[in-house]
Amino acid sequence: MKKYLMLCLVFVLLASSCSSEPKPKSEKKNTVKNVSNFDATTKTIHVFVALCDNKYQGIVPVPKAIGNGQDPANNLYWGCGYGIKSYFKKSKEWKLLRTLKLDKIRMERLVFKHISKNYYLVADAYDGQYIKKTTTDFLYSAAGQLKDTVKINKTTIGINGNAKMVAYIGHDGLMDFQLNESFSNTDGKQRDAIILACISKN
Repeated sequence: MKKYLMLCLVFVLLASSCSSEPKPKSEKKNTVKNVSNFDATTKTIHVFVALCDNKYQGIVPVPKAIGNGQDPANNLYWGCGYGIKSYFKKSKEWKLLRTLKLDKIRMERLVFKHISKNYYLVADAYDGQYIKKTTTDFLYSAAGQLKDTVKINKTTIGINGNAKMVAYIGHDGLMDFQLNESFSNTDGKQRDAIILACISKN
């Protein structure tokens, strides 16, 4: 668990200095969005978090209170001290602009803005039992096949494949299941991508 939390800190450092161009990867054609009308002067980091889940994921069990994939507030990857929500809310460099409840799969969305740069960070907490959906949403976004936007006050920012960086945090579901979808790049754009999971290099 300690090693995982250290990896989260690595993500925080990378996210804080994100200033580069977009890295690739794909959702089913009948659900793919292709929304590209957004403020191109903004830079967004979109984080996909598969909540830690003792029941539905093939993980080494963690304490029950932090391993409930249906409880974002106390989850290891979200509400705990070094979880995405807790860490960025405490950060002096990022300001929380909005907290949203999306649907039964994406249980919570947070929108942060950097205090001095035109960077936004959007983090989605996925119910841990939908880790496969989390994984495919991340890969489709990285490939530019799934794109969307979010309006923050008068500014429309790009998320999913419209983000400059996409990140996955959670258990490596590919240790438990296979994906048959195609995640080839479709728009010719490169996005930065971070994957924080066991044996993620493979």
